[in-house]
Amino acid sequence: MRAAIPLAVLLAACGQQATPPANQVEGPAPATKPAQPAAKAFALDEKNDLLEFHYGWSAEVAAVPQLVAQFSAAMDKTKAELLANAESDKAERARQDFPFNPYSSSTDYKTAGATGGLLSLRVDVASYTGGAHGNYGSSALLWDRRLGKQVELPTLFTTAENMERLLTQPWCDALNKAREEKRGEPVGGSGMFDECPKLSEISIIPTDKDGNGRFERLVMVADPYVAGPYAEGDYEIELPVTGDLISAIRSEYRENFEAQPQ
Repeated sequence: MRAAIPLAVLLAACGQQATPPANQVEGPAPATKPAQPAAKAFALDEKNDLLEFHYGWSAEVAAVPQLVAQFSAAMDKTKAELLANAESDKAERARQDFPFNPYSSSTDYKTAGATGGLLSLRVDVASYTGGAHGNYGSSALLWDRRLGKQVELPTLFTTAENMERLLTQPWCDALNKAREEKRGEPVGGSGMFDECPKLSEISIIPTDKDGNGRFERLVMVADPYVAGPYAEGDYEIELPVTGDLISAIRSEYRENFEAQPQ
């Protein structure tokens, strides 16, 4: 019997190459670029006999180097100032034989919504520095991804007057309803907490709650003492984004918003 000629030899004679079995690897695999790790949320928590300190920001913030640099500098400055003040306060109280209560500070930059062009952040801050009670509040920060800088909400509108015209009355109506629920009586009179705060006195936070990459509502926040006494806390009102509102926004920003059914 003639010996069988290997298939590889026959193929080589015909100018072809044998195909290796599926489980056989020919040589080293081609080099591939390693996957870059996704940005991660940041949080710093420290506690000692002078200060309890928290500072943090979301993963979306961590992906923007300019914001990380800005917030890191603010964090270091805030912490240093609080420690110095707490140390001085503790020493003074010791001289007067008064007890010292440690200071506290908490700052969080939370993502309210991230669209293709804008990153909207809600900033929640709380602190205690030895008074009768602590203080807390919220603010808004809007980052323009295209320009690479912070922008103010009124600049998104064709004119600032359009924002005032479209938002002031809905805000005041919703606020008075919330006041009545808290107080158990109609809002009236000329007391300092019966007036409706101006839009410039509150935080307006574009928000994407359904996570589809467009802002469908505006969260309006009035801190304690802005729309009511400290005992009433803050007031948080959600207004839906409307078609009229989108029409009043500059064309280059409209795609970041979507109208809600009325």
